[in-house]
Amino acid sequence: MARSKQELISGMAMPHLIIVANEKGGQGKSLAALAVADHAYLHEAPLGVAQVDAQHRLAHALGRNVLTIAPVAKDARRDPAAEARSFTPLYTMIEKAAGRGASVLIDTGANQATRLAHWSGLVDLAEDLAQWKVKTTLIVPYVAEAEGMRQAAQTATLLLDRIPQARLVLVENERDGLFTNLHPASDAAGVHRTMIAPLKAQATTLRMPAIEAGSWRPFEAARCRFVQVAQMPVEKVMTVTGLPRPEAKIVRGDVAGWTATVFEELDRVLPWSKRGGGHG
Repeated sequence: MARSKQELISGMAMPHLIIVANEKGGQGKSLAALAVADHAYLHEAPLGVAQVDAQHRLAHALGRNVLTIAPVAKDARRDPAAEARSFTPLYTMIEKAAGRGASVLIDTGANQATRLAHWSGLVDLAEDLAQWKVKTTLIVPYVAEAEGMRQAAQTATLLLDRIPQARLVLVENERDGLFTNLHPASDAAGVHRTMIAPLKAQATTLRMPAIEAGSWRPFEAARCRFVQVAQMPVEKVMTVTGLPRPEAKIVRGDVAGWTATVFEELDRVLPWSKRGGGHG
């Protein structure tokens, strides 16, 4: 539903920086980042998108330019300032977005959160964000396995140390099973108890349900967006997936149901949502 002009002006008056990160790959960062971008699109919220990575999955899915902060070449590391200079376009994007009341989403690839945290501390980004009146939300997804949760906790701690005013959002990705089903004696349960639970005391925890096996994969390969799938005619779903009509309806329903659940969760924390816009 289109928002009124007054609502759009009100939403644009509160620029936000939204960082999606976990040092470990395969935790659902790309899914979470695409869901955030589509949630903004649905709410007509202005959003700049950047990635600290060399991959282009988010750009392909969104069908738009995404600012990419790729790892510096090995020979460039001889220049101590090369890494800092590589992030200058990101700094400029955030500053300009703040000036026009827009938000910025940063999708941080595997093994890249340390780079982002180091640069943020080097330039004292937290001070600038406060001066620009930009609120920050740190979204950390993880699955129900020990190393993913361990890296999630370390990523959250590292980035909160550099941007202490950020709001922490933990996303429990149920792809590998429910967190309530972790065996109490397992390594995963131990990490959840000792590293994740303390963070939950200061965080908002969201649920990311699993998508039925194979349901999203053909849409992702076709560079679709979540907001497109629910309204996609069955004939097009059949073309995209190669499935007969009954199965095409099922996979479309799987993705639409997943999107509805995740969007409802994101409503709790994203700034352009009435439920999520008031964090300090």
